[in-house]
Amino acid sequence: MHCACVFIFTTSSYTCVLRWLNPLFTTGYKRRLEEDDMYEVLPEDRSDRLGQDLQRYWDVEFQKATKEMRKPRLTKAIIQCYWKSYSVLGLFTLIEVSVMSVPSFGNKV
Repeated sequence: MHCACVFIFTTSSYTCVLRWLNPLFTTGYKRRLEEDDMYEVLPEDRSDRLGQDLQRYWDVEFQKATKEMRKPRLTKAIIQCYWKSYSVLGLFTLIEVSVMSVPSFGNKV
């Protein structure tokens, strides 16, 4: 059993996400979605920006690999490029899992 506050937190967060996406789901149910139906992406999340960032890290990895006489590794460039944003996401996921796994001491099974 989870404590009531965790249930309320997760329920309210899921409700918020569903309210945000419900119009898109409704439109997709009624007809095929068009590009104009999608939400606008943040400038820092656009594929051209992300691609340019990864290209810079790939160029550095390629130069280092050439200098060290080894094959360049794309995974190394990806990790170096995106580790900060994924570590923040991982931290929030860890907190969520930790809070949800705490047993409720007030309820008897």
